[in-house]
Amino acid sequence: MLLPGRRLLFLLHLGIGSLDTGVGQEEVFGVDGSSPLLDPKIGADLSKSDVVWEFTGSDRRLLTILDYVPNYSKLEPNEQFKLRLRFNVSTGSLRIINATSRDQGVYKITVDGKLRGSRVLKLIEPLSEPLINDSCVNTTIELTCQVSLGNASSIQWWKDGEMIVNGQHYQLVQNNSTLIISEANKSAYGNYTCNVENPVSKSSHTLSVNGQECEPAASVQMIVIPVVVVLLLLLAVVIFFLMVCRKYKKKGQLDLQQYIPVHKIMNFNFMS
Repeated sequence: MLLPGRRLLFLLHLGIGSLDTGVGQEEVFGVDGSSPLLDPKIGADLSKSDVVWEFTGSDRRLLTILDYVPNYSKLEPNEQFKLRLRFNVSTGSLRIINATSRDQGVYKITVDGKLRGSRVLKLIEPLSEPLINDSCVNTTIELTCQVSLGNASSIQWWKDGEMIVNGQHYQLVQNNSTLIISEANKSAYGNYTCNVENPVSKSSHTLSVNGQECEPAASVQMIVIPVVVVLLLLLAVVIFFLMVCRKYKKKGQLDLQQYIPVHKIMNFNFMS
């Protein structure tokens, strides 16, 4: 309830407040259970001024939550905010203690009947630590930065302490959440850091890229080469065996005993 003599002033303010377009509206962010500060940044001592803070929530009802008159007790007429407000007499700032989702909305400060500031309180979820998923196709490495909780308003990529921007070998897509490294070679290897941030939190994660992302293609190559070598060795042994048999057949001296050295040679080459 307003003090005597203040009701008329309050009603006049309701009538002219919406016409005052010279007051800027700023966003104030917090998390559930925090104590955000609503600072009008007037830059003057308000200890000798009449100060009123009003609140408009999701139901669009205008409520007076604080009424200060010099030399009188401060009033907190609204039950929702009672005993949860910390008012600075000099600056006019207001701190909301243990804020909840119900406290989100528009806060306006009136000084001596004139609207002097407006703040929009938003409670958002802090970010979890991000994770980097990596994949490789041929010589292109793709790194994706993801968070399981919260929404990131800013994502930046760094390599070995230097911020990455779009260029010949780097491409940032999907609001910077994905980094594509094309034609990756040894110069592209190093430590990649994903920094995520929103108005109430920031976090980062680092991944070492050293070419192992493309190992599946290299592993196939490592398997194929030995197989080819073994097949060539077997072919050489077979050719040698056929040549020996042909030689003894022409002389009419083909005997099972003559095969023994050949079998030993074949076994030796095969094991090798």
